[in-house]
Amino acid sequence: MRMLEIHLEVSDIERSLKLYSQLIPHSEIRKWADGAAVALVLEDGSAFGLWSKGQLGIHNGQGGNHVHFAFEIKPEEFSYYKKLIQDVGLEPLEYEWPMGHKSIYFFDYDQHQGEFMAANWFEVE
Repeated sequence: MRMLEIHLEVSDIERSLKLYSQLIPHSEIRKWADGAAVALVLEDGSAFGLWSKGQLGIHNGQGGNHVHFAFEIKPEEFSYYKKLIQDVGLEPLEYEWPMGHKSIYFFDYDQHQGEFMAANWFEVE
């Protein structure tokens, strides 16, 4: 099993798409015909979606209003992602786990909390 998709509810699709297309490596961008949603398709085929506030999906599903999400990165990529977060105008927030692994967090325009963890999350306890 793998995570197939996740969707965030955002106030401005284009502004959030510009942000996340810089932060998250992806192979393509898919836009809904009505402009109410977009998805970054990651290399593994999973989707990181952005939905306009109030957008309803199948069975009236909604994107998350306040979501925490994390991506695993290699330890040697930590400085790169810290700088990338700064370069897109957000504040990088560092955290060192008790086992010595590091994460870098950020809050987007809609207060979703993203994280790049330089470890497998099973290893941080």
